[in-house]
Amino acid sequence: MSRANRFLALLAAAAAIPAAAQVTTCNGSSVAFSLGNYDAYQSTPADASTPFVVTCTRTGGPGSTVVTVGLGASFNSGTTAVRRLKHATAADLLTYNVYRDAARLLVWGATIGADTVSQTINLSNNTSGTITFTMYGRIDALQDVRPGIYNDSMTITVTF
Repeated sequence: MSRANRFLALLAAAAAIPAAAQVTTCNGSSVAFSLGNYDAYQSTPADASTPFVVTCTRTGGPGSTVVTVGLGASFNSGTTAVRRLKHATAADLLTYNVYRDAARLLVWGATIGADTVSQTINLSNNTSGTITFTMYGRIDALQDVRPGIYNDSMTITVTF
């Protein structure tokens, strides 16, 4: 008989403050990233993905802005290299991570130019637009943990 566990990683977003001369502003909102049900006896990892939408508004200045999104350390592990979900009422931990690519090879971190994701948005003057960043999550297979709700949190930083 297999066990199914439900996990939820909560991410809190923080918008960066633009440079003084910049007149484009960008903000991301909080996102709840559900990694779905996890079967401790399944021999393959549990994968999920979710969009993170950044809204930018331009009121003058250049029409093109590079927007970079970084994901901070796991609250439960203190690192980006190995993130952990914690059982809501027990000490059990589940190893997982968030990746920049669908193949889940590139861990998403917070160092600009190294492990963040950047996109360019082009806006006409006095308009707003959105950019979607996709987060790819994975819970490692065959972790012997008790059933229940697991969670973690990290900070999303939007730089522009």
